[in-house]
Amino acid sequence: MAPFMGWFTGSLPRQRRKVERQDTSEVVAHYWDGGAPAAHTIRDLSASGLFVVTEQRWYPGTMVMMTLQRKDSFDGEADRSITVQSKVVRSGTDGVALIFVPEENGHKHAANGASNGNGHFATAGRKAISKFLQQIRNGRGQSLVEFILVLPVVFLLIVNVVNFGAFFYAWITVSNAARAGADFAILSGASAGSLPTATTTPAQITQIITKDILSLPNRASLVVNVCENDVGATPAVNALVGTCSGIPADPEPTSYVLLTVDVTYTYLPLIPAGFQFSNLNVFATIPPTTIHRRAVMRELR
Repeated sequence: MAPFMGWFTGSLPRQRRKVERQDTSEVVAHYWDGGAPAAHTIRDLSASGLFVVTEQRWYPGTMVMMTLQRKDSFDGEADRSITVQSKVVRSGTDGVALIFVPEENGHKHAANGASNGNGHFATAGRKAISKFLQQIRNGRGQSLVEFILVLPVVFLLIVNVVNFGAFFYAWITVSNAARAGADFAILSGASAGSLPTATTTPAQITQIITKDILSLPNRASLVVNVCENDVGATPAVNALVGTCSGIPADPEPTSYVLLTVDVTYTYLPLIPAGFQFSNLNVFATIPPTTIHRRAVMRELR
């Protein structure tokens, strides 16, 4: 018989809620119990009542003055709180369920539950309750629209932080590689972290620089030019690696030989922009940028 009754009751249509429940994550409840004011969590808020998470266990039928307030409200914002006369209908393990008992003569009372001027504390009517709940729904929709509008800006900010950080890292790496190449060209095997060799060849200088930029993407764009400026030689400017242009002059050419190491690298953003107008020089993030660093060393003639 029991299985049959279980099947029979399960086949009956479930009772549907007549009043739409409201998301209560933005609203808290206040009531006076003789102690310090405290905000209480609300569940199942609707136009007919609510469930308050509290340690109080009022008897059914007890009338409680309940003030509902939005969490984002500040002092003086009357439209973000409302005071409603409520009646206890049942108690649960973690709180109390109440139904609203709104004032029928709503025009005689303040909509938000303020004093009505006769020394009595007025409570809200049905229209005021519906308006308060509607404001909560509208505010949630407004917050969603604001989030959707701000999200692309936040995403673009993150992309630029990553790309600019990678650009400065590449700038420092290329500068260090140029200095390491010039140091090795002058000191050979005596330079720190260099190849164990007694003599220096142009290919080894390039190898040292290439090794220093292994952590960078787009390594194929690396261009190395190593030039030697010796006024006592013919020609005076000798291209050891690549080509030579714009070589600085040594203020003491008869005593020293000037060695110049030029390193050029093209930085590509780690996260490419979704839109850009290169013809107008408008980019959502840093565009491909050429990094050029030069290191100059002197050696005794």
